[in-house]
Amino acid sequence: MSTPLEGILASSAVPPWLPRDAQEARKFSYWAQIIFLLMAFIWFVIGIATIATGIAYGNAGGIAWGFFGLIMSVVCGLSGIFMKRSVIDEIDHGRFNDARNASVIWLIIGIVAFVLPTILLILVYMNLSSAMNPPPAYAPYPTGAAVAQQPYQPQQYPAAQYPPSQYQQPGAPPQAAPPAVGMPPEQHKYQMVKCKNCNVQFPAFMANCPNCGAPRA
Repeated sequence: MSTPLEGILASSAVPPWLPRDAQEARKFSYWAQIIFLLMAFIWFVIGIATIATGIAYGNAGGIAWGFFGLIMSVVCGLSGIFMKRSVIDEIDHGRFNDARNASVIWLIIGIVAFVLPTILLILVYMNLSSAMNPPPAYAPYPTGAAVAQQPYQPQQYPAAQYPPSQYQQPGAPPQAAPPAVGMPPEQHKYQMVKCKNCNVQFPAFMANCPNCGAPRA
């Protein structure tokens, strides 16, 4: 059997088929509606009491403030009623994008309800955004499947080859250069000529006598 409150107040039961983030958004939006309706009652009481006090003491400012309280009461009451249709019912039907867009309007209006609905509706907006953009799922390994890892084997590199070192220890006598092949040292002989001036022999490649300086004939 339906009651008149079913069209105004949302049910606290959360549909089990909703994603986890959407379920959190559904809970926050339900409590935001409760706070809207509660603030509507509080503003109504403040408005009536302020008007009565203003009339009793002839205070026009008090009467004006009382009417302002009644207007805020109407705003909070209508916000709670229409938030059920535009946010909570949309979440129950899986229309998360429409519910998220509507929550932006009510979180701005929630400032007149002492900011409490605004905080809850910010959480509604964040959870609906997470429900619409879930993180990527990673497929687990099949049951009973074992993934064997190959043992680590260090890579073998060929040994570097270097030419024989030419380094000599300090104090060691320098190695003599090998003689030219086919020409022993004792066979290096030059053609000799004899000076006609002093009869001294000297190599033929010299232009003058090393003894007297006379030119070679």
